[in-house]
Amino acid sequence: MITQRIFQWAKQTPERTAVVYNGKAFSYRSFARAIAIARGYFARHGYLGPGYAVLAVSNRMNFWILSLALRSLGLTTVSVESQATLLKLGLTNVRCVITTPGEIREGLDGLCTELGLKLLSVSLAGETVLPLERPEAPHPLGGHILLTSGTTGIFKMVLMTPETDADILRLHVELFGIDQHSLLSVFSFGTWTGGGYKWAACPWTVGGATLIEQGGKTYQALLRPGITHAILHPAGLAAILAAPAGAFLRNDTMRLAVGSGAMTRTQVDQAKARITSQLFHYFVSTEAGLIAFTSLDTPEDQRWHRLVPGRMVEIVDASDRPVPIGEVGQVRVDTAGGPTGYLNDETATRTFFRGGFFYSGDLAVMRSDGRIALQGRITDVINMQGIKISPAPIEERLGEVLGLNGVCLFSIQNDSGEEELHVVLETPKPIDSERLIAAIKKELPRLFYGARVHCLATLPRNHMGKVLRQEVRAQVMPTAAINPNGAQLRANAAPLRLSR
Repeated sequence: MITQRIFQWAKQTPERTAVVYNGKAFSYRSFARAIAIARGYFARHGYLGPGYAVLAVSNRMNFWILSLALRSLGLTTVSVESQATLLKLGLTNVRCVITTPGEIREGLDGLCTELGLKLLSVSLAGETVLPLERPEAPHPLGGHILLTSGTTGIFKMVLMTPETDADILRLHVELFGIDQHSLLSVFSFGTWTGGGYKWAACPWTVGGATLIEQGGKTYQALLRPGITHAILHPAGLAAILAAPAGAFLRNDTMRLAVGSGAMTRTQVDQAKARITSQLFHYFVSTEAGLIAFTSLDTPEDQRWHRLVPGRMVEIVDASDRPVPIGEVGQVRVDTAGGPTGYLNDETATRTFFRGGFFYSGDLAVMRSDGRIALQGRITDVINMQGIKISPAPIEERLGEVLGLNGVCLFSIQNDSGEEELHVVLETPKPIDSERLIAAIKKELPRLFYGARVHCLATLPRNHMGKVLRQEVRAQVMPTAAINPNGAQLRANAAPLRLSR
């Protein structure tokens, strides 16, 4: 679907800009021609579908040219950022691993040999054009695989087909107001992510342009002229706001949407003061796409999300029954028009895709007007500044440093809509505050700007000795530490606030 739209615009508006890559503009004519040349190369070498092609290509422009060419020939692509990711894929019928001259990564050749995979360094010099209209492989168009760790902390594969592209990209375009006059900056989002794939492709469906900036500092993308739309995650926003005053100009004609994590109140205020007054927040998952999209016009908008019109989103208890207004439960969203499972992972699919819904692992509360506020995650994964990590290694290190048998970490949005990290220590007696602060500052990742520390004599555990995170959260939160069934428990420990 994406390739066909690009070729369509190449006929209708050949000179209109399709891509701006590191400052160099590519028209729809040149973009379509590059894809057609790549199609000719792959067809001549016999790379026709079905099957998979793994792209170990860091250059985002090269990725899009090669991926769209392969998809048009019936192959499904996946982008890998490291050899470790390649090892985890576990795909059968991988036709090739693709690099470009100068991009072959150290050890990749040996790994491909070990895995029995063909490594192909693609050079398109001297290749002939294979137009899209020319007969090709007698197979359906291929898809693209996104990688996510949002629900389990372990990479899972989500297949985007031409059919899901059509529905999901249309929704992105409509919500963000993208049209043929738009220039959308995706900065340097990875092509294996939902942001780097879905948002980047949106403008091409309506004849607009995508700006991709690799290398250098994040804020340098804002120096490119004509940006009308931009998307970021909170960590990327923090990097821009760390730039010195005057590093870039404020652009109130640009719409900036920040997702994949919660912004702090300070970040919201600074973004409006320094970048643009048109600031949005989106609640999204790789699996289900956009769930909420909110213009940050008033202070409450940071905490209370506006659900995407037409999407069925429910807050349910542990028995999948919708909870009453004002009570906390699990977020589930219908899978209509999107992926309905993980690729090659039946266990995770059964856990997170059930009855036509995707269970995102988020906890939320809904109010009477239909807006929702997130309340943290039911899974062990911590989401801070848009970065999802497993807390286990941090908990283990803190336990060792402090000489404790148990440590539990979780994150939750506070009343201002900011994501807060909570550290719960299993200790019957207080720990020296200086020692505690030193240990936490050393062991927590730099993306955590602060933490609230609680002490419990004993952490609640199940019969296998596993810490029951939701019960821990319910015990230590001041008032609204609510479990998935809506039962409220009072805190029995006073928090200690740490700041960086």
